[in-house]
Amino acid sequence: MKLFRRLLGGSGPGLAIEGVLAGESVDEEAVYGRAVREWERSRALQQRRAAQRLHFDKGPVGLAWIADLHFGGAGVNYPRAFEEARIIRETEGMWAATVGDLVDQFILDRMKAERFETRLTIPDEWALLRRYLRILGPKLVVCVRGNHDAWIWKLGGVDYFREVVASVTPRVLYDEADCRFRLQVGEAAWRVRVRHKWKGSSIYNPSHGIERAAKWDQDFDLGVGAHTHRGGFARGFSAGGRDCMAVMCGAYKEHDRYADEQGFAKARRSTAVGVIFASGQMVGVEYLPLAAEIMRGLYK
Repeated sequence: MKLFRRLLGGSGPGLAIEGVLAGESVDEEAVYGRAVREWERSRALQQRRAAQRLHFDKGPVGLAWIADLHFGGAGVNYPRAFEEARIIRETEGMWAATVGDLVDQFILDRMKAERFETRLTIPDEWALLRRYLRILGPKLVVCVRGNHDAWIWKLGGVDYFREVVASVTPRVLYDEADCRFRLQVGEAAWRVRVRHKWKGSSIYNPSHGIERAAKWDQDFDLGVGAHTHRGGFARGFSAGGRDCMAVMCGAYKEHDRYADEQGFAKARRSTAVGVIFASGQMVGVEYLPLAAEIMRGLYK
């Protein structure tokens, strides 16, 4: 607070002005100091992300890639979602990664009409998610946020989805959009990149965005995506002479009024996709119960 005195002419009183004055300048050094600290914090975070890894001392290891649960939706196959979570939890050597849109969360004004078809409330959605995570939690190793999961953050700046995940299973790799890590199983290793949505699309090849990114960026061997609701699958391809794989997760929302209105193609029945890492190779299995059966056979 500064004191400023202005003397008026004649015999009138003097004037004292106390407060924030128009002539005050921004403390540039203080602003620069805050900016540098923010840069250092951001750089340190990116360096940690660049060094992320999952290390299993031996194989075989199965990773189940799960997305588009859309808890809260009327057309979601809830029994299948919870049964497949139980299968993952009870299968030796099998772990889980979620790839976004675990809740419907139609809270934006332009999407509120979507709530007319369901009797489940927003709190119900989060209760279902907590129950699901308590089943899957001991086996969950990676969690990526989807566009539906992010709507509270977009409205209020709070990543409530992250808080819910952390409250149940805090020791999990988490990313708001693009999770990269090195997966090591024994002596073998793969570079993995996981996103809910990938840039680029094709009506003929749902994994086009993943494959294009692999050929341009040359920085991952396994790319995983979701969002399309076209059924889960795993597809091998070559990028620069490297053996790569694209995984697209299927949705648990089997009856979707929005998809019917838009005329989307009917989806395949596959939901979560398993990838088995053994003997230095990765093999995709598009039906999760079969992937679990294979893992049980490998551990006999």
